[in-house]
Amino acid sequence: MELNIIFGILLAGILSNNTALLHFLGTGAVIENGRNTRQSLMLGLGSTLVMVISTAITWPLNNYLLQSVPYLQTMAFVFVVLLVVEGFHMVARKLLDNYCHSHFVKFAINGAILGLCIHNVEHHLTYVETLITSLGVGLGLMVTMCVFAKLKDEPVDEEAIPASFRGLPIALLTAGMIVLALLALQFKI
Repeated sequence: MELNIIFGILLAGILSNNTALLHFLGTGAVIENGRNTRQSLMLGLGSTLVMVISTAITWPLNNYLLQSVPYLQTMAFVFVVLLVVEGFHMVARKLLDNYCHSHFVKFAINGAILGLCIHNVEHHLTYVETLITSLGVGLGLMVTMCVFAKLKDEPVDEEAIPASFRGLPIALLTAGMIVLALLALQFKI
């Protein structure tokens, strides 16, 4: 695989195929993000790692075992994601000294991870393409979480925002504007 194809897949995962914003998966971790930028970066890196490991397991599982029983795909993928999250939690507990203990539930219930695993097998990508896609989508989720954390860290003039738009509504409007900008990247001129 050529380097420009790898770079294109990564860039598409980060920008024009951003799972959190364009496919509305994993938005709970983004919109309701009450963490600072550093914690969002750690959660994003953890989500990226979980995405890559889950994809590395689910792609061969689907292609070699679940072809004859496709109705078990979602249940098997959920089981794999939960096992990966629990394994990651056990390793991080020892290495990071419970730094992100409370965030592991968000990994397990994050729809972006399961949605990515299902997306990769439905589009008949090769194994290497699925891993690169997982890395790009995970980095895109991390960038989105960091952008929203940075927006919440910056002081906002509350008087400039009408009372009915404060809080979640302005966050959703901001997400909508970012989505419109990212959608522009998908169209060829």
